[in-house]
Amino acid sequence: MAILAIDPGLNNGIAILDCQRRLLLATEIPVIGEGANKRLNLITFADILGQFRISHAVVEDVAAMPKQGLTSTFRFGRASGSFEGALAALKIPTSFIRPAIWKRDIGAKAKQAEDIRALAIQTWPDQSHRFARKRDHNRAEAALIGLWFLQHSGIVGEASADRMPPGSTVIADGDDGRTI
Repeated sequence: MAILAIDPGLNNGIAILDCQRRLLLATEIPVIGEGANKRLNLITFADILGQFRISHAVVEDVAAMPKQGLTSTFRFGRASGSFEGALAALKIPTSFIRPAIWKRDIGAKAKQAEDIRALAIQTWPDQSHRFARKRDHNRAEAALIGLWFLQHSGIVGEASADRMPPGSTVIADGDDGRTI
């Protein structure tokens, strides 16, 4: 079983960790198009997820940024909603965590991209090539979101929606149709 972690947006990252906290994948979000036509490539995203047995997803709980323009805000919201829709369609239970909570708990400085990248390299030295470039801080954020989830959910072996970390919100439909 594996955990999918997403730092949403069109220029951000995804990571997949196993339940022993090993990093299996850290990469950019798959996109198609350029400029104003840039969108999440949902087919490639689903293909990536199909390579792993994803038991749970954790997504950074984002909101519009006050100084961001309307078009940028719309595109960011579209990307975030696309992830939520894709995860629901794939029936992957999903938790959302606010950036301030996971960053505080994991010891990351609030908005320092280089510190995030350095922490990921320190955490997974055998995977440092995944975080080698300055722009890889988004991959690093996704990986650390996944690590936070595993540390705070108490999951070892298999994910369970019954043991969600404090501060996270779970959005999932149980087999009986109830919302967990």
